[in-house]
Amino acid sequence: MATRQQKLDSIEFSKLKSLTNLNISFIPHPVTGIFGVNGSGKSSIIHALLAIYKPGDQDPGRRNFKFSTFFTPTTHTNWIGSNFRIIHSYRQDATLVPNNSRIYSKTTDRWNPRYTNRPERDVYFIGLDSCVPAIELERREALINLTTAALNDAISMEIRTQAGYILSRNYAEYNQHANANKRYIGLKHNNISYSSLSMGAGEQRVFKILETVFRAPAYSMVIIDEIDLTLHTDALNRLIDVLNTRANNKNLQIIFTSHREELTKREDINIRHIFQTGTNTLCFNATNPDCISRLTGVQQRPIEIFVEDDMAEAITRKVAEELGIVRHCSIKRFGAAINAFPLAMGMNLKETENMDNISIFLDGDVYVTDAEKEARMAAIYSGTEADAVAKRIAALSCVRQFALPNGQSPEAFINNAIREIDDNSEIVNAALGINAPLNKHDYVSKIVEVLGYPKPLGLSNVVNKLSTSPYWAAYSLPIRQWLQQRISVLHL
Repeated sequence: MATRQQKLDSIEFSKLKSLTNLNISFIPHPVTGIFGVNGSGKSSIIHALLAIYKPGDQDPGRRNFKFSTFFTPTTHTNWIGSNFRIIHSYRQDATLVPNNSRIYSKTTDRWNPRYTNRPERDVYFIGLDSCVPAIELERREALINLTTAALNDAISMEIRTQAGYILSRNYAEYNQHANANKRYIGLKHNNISYSSLSMGAGEQRVFKILETVFRAPAYSMVIIDEIDLTLHTDALNRLIDVLNTRANNKNLQIIFTSHREELTKREDINIRHIFQTGTNTLCFNATNPDCISRLTGVQQRPIEIFVEDDMAEAITRKVAEELGIVRHCSIKRFGAAINAFPLAMGMNLKETENMDNISIFLDGDVYVTDAEKEARMAAIYSGTEADAVAKRIAALSCVRQFALPNGQSPEAFINNAIREIDDNSEIVNAALGINAPLNKHDYVSKIVEVLGYPKPLGLSNVVNKLSTSPYWAAYSLPIRQWLQQRISVLHL
């Protein structure tokens, strides 16, 4: 009976090298990214995946990966005791066979099951050797005469288009060059024709990956080691876009390893963080800073909030505390409100910042309207061309404000809100004793001074009291809503 339409649902390692009691799911998305620090076991996982299938009879020239290829017995280890199983689904003629279990192990000098009894599937591997530029593998130094053949078939044209999208290049030609028994890809860009002997590692590897993925038959599995090598983040994300679309259209499974934590923010692929505890291997299936801290070895604070002063900082911290995400927030002060606009534009122009996770909060007493903000940003970054307008819009997208009633200073609003709390507390009585100060900041600073608190503690106590006011919910709503959106997006 013919077995076809293989799909790997999960793999469960009892013991393989450093992998112990590890379960990895490859659903629901067709593309899976495996992340982890060096030594976490990423390579062992993909090596096991490569050896669980045998190549189909329709392509006897396909490389036959074996366990001994990657787990070679030595005087130090013979791999006896290794044991894991896969859960896979497939069609047996017209019948769908779901959730089939198959065990792989080594109890003697041979792996089980025998290679001839493995399920059939087209499996492709793009390893680290694809990162080596062709010129570094070429030993000839004399003239290399190349014959050129245009690659104009439908798949080649699609590869050329997608590579152009990924690398932001308008390729005019995609060719194959030949010399003796060697083959090189060739491209034409900006009226310059060149072969892979003149390509950088990133460009060369993108074409290698696309050639493999776009020519792989339906239901194939493609495994890519360290997909992020040689590519900057924007190109890498566009590559994942292309792979995801192709995998969905052709029922492919694409599995890659990576250290690039920016990819862990994606929601359209399976994110799997591998972490060694010392006794077991854990797999985290959600993207959150706790997982990333295990990946990078440092605590990450993905949410970055800029505020005008220490009062606004205390208010922001209180909202973050109420939402239980203080450990994920970095709160910084930028001073006068006018500084918000060069700060926003400067970060936007860097093009390395994730502006979605950055918010610059104004107190709400100046630059209140959209028109005022736009005018101020135009003074920072002038120009009427479309690019300048787009940059101003992008920079302004992270500038927000507290919901301060019109015509009030934030300090006066806070003082008035506390006055209306009828609990006869020291903070309320101190607020009641402050009338018409010469400096608006004294509406709050005098409360702290009267009660003799150190300033940070005093501001924290003032904000704690403010949070019991009926005005608190509306006043803090803008930052609360934005933080709740980040909680959802970042899976905090």
